[in-house]
Amino acid sequence: MAIVLLSTIMASLSAGNSMVYGSSDDDDDDDNENDNENDPCYNAGFEAGRSGSFNQTQQSDCSNTGQAYYEGFISGCISSGGGEYSACDSKTR
Repeated sequence: MAIVLLSTIMASLSAGNSMVYGSSDDDDDDDNENDNENDPCYNAGFEAGRSGSFNQTQQSDCSNTGQAYYEGFISGCISSGGGEYSACDSKTR
């Protein structure tokens, strides 16, 4: 009887957790619009990261913070074998 009770409790906890983690974000459409605006900056940063040359002017032209360009640069740098995050980040200074 204890095993059945414990199994029932575990099943309900698992279902509860999946409900919490599976919740939807109502403003997904807004996020997609912002992502599309940043795609050119991210892509430019990615290509610069693959070649290993960070472009401060390009980052400034992308937005107020240049975050998309920077993130693209880091991803491109790491994917091209430029090292880990810290090695690639040091190329941005």
